[in-house]
Amino acid sequence: MRQIGIIFIFLLFQQMINAQIEMPEMMEIQDIASIDTTYTYEWNEENEKWEIYARNLHFIDETRLVTSVLNQRWYPEQKVWENHEQTLKNYDERGNEVQSILQQWNINAQDWINVQMKTTTYDRRGNEAEILYQEWHRPTEEWFNTVVYLISYNRDFEKSEVVVRTFAGMQRTWDNYMRFSFSYNEGYGPPSEVLVETWRKPENYWQTFGRYSLSYNHRGKITQETRATWSESQRDWVLGVRYLISYRRENKIEDVEQRWDYGTNRWVNSLRKTFAYDDNTGELSEETVYRWNRTDDQWAVESRFLYTNIKPEEAEA
Repeated sequence: MRQIGIIFIFLLFQQMINAQIEMPEMMEIQDIASIDTTYTYEWNEENEKWEIYARNLHFIDETRLVTSVLNQRWYPEQKVWENHEQTLKNYDERGNEVQSILQQWNINAQDWINVQMKTTTYDRRGNEAEILYQEWHRPTEEWFNTVVYLISYNRDFEKSEVVVRTFAGMQRTWDNYMRFSFSYNEGYGPPSEVLVETWRKPENYWQTFGRYSLSYNHRGKITQETRATWSESQRDWVLGVRYLISYRRENKIEDVEQRWDYGTNRWVNSLRKTFAYDDNTGELSEETVYRWNRTDDQWAVESRFLYTNIKPEEAEA
């Protein structure tokens, strides 16, 4: 019933949201105690200035849970916010998210269109046991199963296996698709290795496909993730991609993606992201994306984004 109530609220106020949101009026809506707005600015290299790009409105209830997130894009020529997508959330009595519905804005119909629903089931210890994804079928106006994740834990309550199954619509059956098996160093701490297997039909057996090797810092944060694919012909692991991650305390400040070059037998830079945070709130304030330029042998800025609660002057009206 709570989810239905949230959907009704958005249908009732969608026209107002599409234009301008008046904070005092929205604050009076039942079940919404506050609205937290974050603005996204994109760096314009040509003009050398930050330009408003989008905003996210987090609708928060009295228990401090985010009941919905509305994303809107800014159109400078019309000087209006236009709906882009929204996520509606529902929780159980423990505060665990049990349902999340993604919707996209249909500008022609001026209405929200269902896209995807995620339903999470928990075991008696509060661990995720099943995650079901469904997609909206517009002709019949109903949800269709697509993918389910079945999660198992060992006797130490650590994640031991995740089985991914896909739904065969014609046969209305679930088929095995992929399996992730987690290994732990001496049985303690986070997983040091993840074995990836794919399901072979019609032989009906799991075939080794890939492997994730993981390293951590003293806080339990992943600092290196190396992915390799199993080569049946070579009977060996083939290196593919590596991620190098740096932190400042709990916050990730850099994420570098590298690809293995078999011509030179070394890791080659590919993609890099850097992150900056607000000193007062600790929230993400800036993100920069780089691409590796092999010709110049250096990083080249691809995009920059600024996240802030400061409302842009052009959107004041």
